[in-house]
Parts: sequence; structure tokens; C-alpha cells
Amino acid sequence: MKTASLLIALVLSVALAEKYAMVFGTADDWWNYSITSDPCRVYTDLVRAGIKPENIIYMTYTSDLEDKNNPYPGKIFTDPAPTTDGDWAQYGCFDHVDYTDSDINPDVFLGILSGDKERVAKLTGKENPKVLNAGPEDTVFTYFIDHGDDDIICVGDDYVHSEDLMNAFKTAYEKKLYGKWVWFMEACHSGSMFENKLPSDWNIYVMSSADADHNANMSNCPPDDVVAGKSLDTCLAGLWDNSFLDYVEKHPKTTIGEIFDAVHKDVARTSDQNVSEWGDKSFRELPLSDFFGELPSPVFREEKKEAKGVVPVDMVPKHLAMWRAIRADKSELAEAMKVYEEEVFKMAKKEVEVMRLGRAVMSEKAAEKAMKMPAGEYSIDCVKELTLSLMNKCGHTLPFSESAMNMLRNICLPGLSMPNVDMSEICM
Repeated sequence: MKTASLLIALVLSVALAEKYAMVFGTADDWWNYSITSDPCRVYTDLVRAGIKPENIIYMTYTSDLEDKNNPYPGKIFTDPAPTTDGDWAQYGCFDHVDYTDSDINPDVFLGILSGDKERVAKLTGKENPKVLNAGPEDTVFTYFIDHGDDDIICVGDDYVHSEDLMNAFKTAYEKKLYGKWVWFMEACHSGSMFENKLPSDWNIYVMSSADADHNANMSNCPPDDVVAGKSLDTCLAGLWDNSFLDYVEKHPKTTIGEIFDAVHKDVARTSDQNVSEWGDKSFRELPLSDFFGELPSPVFREEKKEAKGVVPVDMVPKHLAMWRAIRADKSELAEAMKVYEEEVFKMAKKEVEVMRLGRAVMSEKAAEKAMKMPAGEYSIDCVKELTLSLMNKCGHTLPFSESAMNMLRNICLPGLSMPNVDMSEICM
């Protein structure tokens, strides 16, 4: 009798459990096209897989839809194609955006994650804002994409530090705002947000597009950005994002572990970004459908092809400017070359200023070596402080190149004190 009661209770808890999801694409601008297109695709798949729109929190910019560079206003793509039949916007993802424009900032983002409706209402002016509010039997799937660096991710025009993210997770755990929570995060150095930080007993599993030490990569960049005969002059998707979505759409009954293993191998074929996993790894045995719903099969996507047009994120602005100049007609060439030269200068300025920072605390020979040599253990707080100083004082944006990160980490090796450097002497 007791066993029967337990079985009935278990069946009832499963039956009453709800699936919730959150989708975050928190960067704007045409060169960040993938930070709009990939979230649209994720949202579309979630709805097609049975997640109720009212159970999805969706934060994204929508300006790319009507951007002057968009040859197909109102449409968005993640793959090159001979026709426009496979655009994602036609499935209605942008009809359900909850947070956009000025609402995309760290305070709102962290308020959503910690279930603080009062705080989010005050910040946004929304009468009844959507925040994480699942129950202890419910599952939550979260997808996030933006830029990142050691111990930080971008959200809008500002940054979220790993300790802030962990505090939001802790609050959600203590308030029992979820039963099981799966995170898929796309950002350079995204593993640094979780490495040695995320406990394994908070019922949270994270797949990050990269480990703590590597940048991410974009895919379907020029010249592989052509849709229905027109070049979009941007990267259509993230390498990891397209990989896991292709796999999920083709294998709707897959487990989380099977996705990770397949995608880790797939991404490694064309990059070194090292897809990683964190938190409660017992989730590997669970079907993704417990969190994502189950997609109908077959899906409308074409058979996955080998990733093309793969470009490291830090090289994307220069790459796009180069291809715009290559494709320009005579009347546009002078302006296109000017833009290309500006991007080359920005990259050179960043490298030079990081080198100047290195020379301020070590010899020239040591600084040259530090740009080329990956560091061992280093102070992540020191790297974060130097990175933010270069951004705030010298006007740089994420991401930094791997050589620049090598330098910052070598400056921050154990036993070395945080360098006291006058940044006005470093910035050009």
C-alpha cells in the first residue's frame, strides 16, 4: 500500500511538472547578427517542441530585422540558403519579446534570474514583468548568448561578473524557483563563469560554448553568408550554437550527455574553443526533452553540412570589413576601405596598448614572450580588473585576442601584486 502511494505521488508530481525556458540575446549591432538570429531559432524550436509561450522569458534586440544592411527586412537566418523559405522570423519569434532595448541590462537580467518581480517592475516600468517563477518540481531551460571574457559576460552595454551570476543562482535555489535547471551559454571564455564556482548540488547543469581559456567562434561568415543570392555581410550564427541546434533538431529524443559529446567533437573539428560542462553532471543521463520539449520529426532544416565560414569572434569585425571591401563596387570601395582600415587600426591599437601595459610591469623581452605563452595559474580577479581598465580607460570592447589574454594572465601570475599602472600612460 505504501509503495503504491509513493508511485501515485511520483506520477502526480511528474504530471503536474511544468517546463519553463529563458532565452537571452543581449548584444546589438549588425556585426552581432548571430546574437539575434540564434536566440530566434532557439525560441522557435522551444515553441515547436511544446513549451508554452507564456512559460518563456525572451530578452533580445530586434533592430537587425530592419537594419539598413538587411536585404530581407523582417527576416533573420542562421544558415546560407538558396531561398528565403527557412528564415526564422516567419515563425513568430519576435512577436513574443518580453525585454528589449533599454530593458537589456545587468540589473534586469539578474532580477529575472533571482525571481525578483518587484525589482524588475521598478527597473522596467512593467506592471507584471516575467521573471523566473517555476516550482520545485518544474524544469527550466536557459539559452544565453553575448560576448565574454575572464569572469565576465556582457549584458547590453554593461557586464555581469561571475559572483553576481552565482548569487542569482543561489537565490533561485534557496527560493525553490526551479526543480532542475539547464543552461546553454555562448560567450568567449564562458567556462570562467562556472569553473570552481558552480556547486554540483544546486540542481543546475551548464554547457558552455568554450572553456575558461578560449574565445568562441562564429560560423557562416563571408563568403558563406549568401541567402537567395544576396550576401548579408555578417556572420549568420555561432559555431557551437548551430552545432547543438542542428543536432537537437535531428535527434529530438537525445540525452543531454549525447548532445554534449556530439557537439564537443563537432566544434573541435574546426576550432579550439573546447565546449565544456559544469555543475550537476548527472543531468547527462536525462533526455533534453525534459527541459526543451520534444521537437516534431522530421524538422524543416536541411541535412547539416560541415561548418563553413568559421571565424574567431575577436577577428569578426575585421573579417566583415575586409569582405565588404572585396564585394564593393567602384562607387563604394573608398568608403569600404576606410572602414576596413579603421577596424585594422582598432585591433592594432588594442594589441599595442596591451603590450604597453606588459612593458610597464616587465622587461621588453619578457613582455614579448608573455604575448605568446599561455599562463598557468593566475589571479582571475587581477585579469578582470585589468580587462575592465583597458575597456573603461582605453575604450576597448570585448572580446580580446588570445595573445592579449596571454599577456594579461601572465601579468597576473601568483606572487605578483596587482600592477599599479597609470592607464593614461598606456592608452594611446
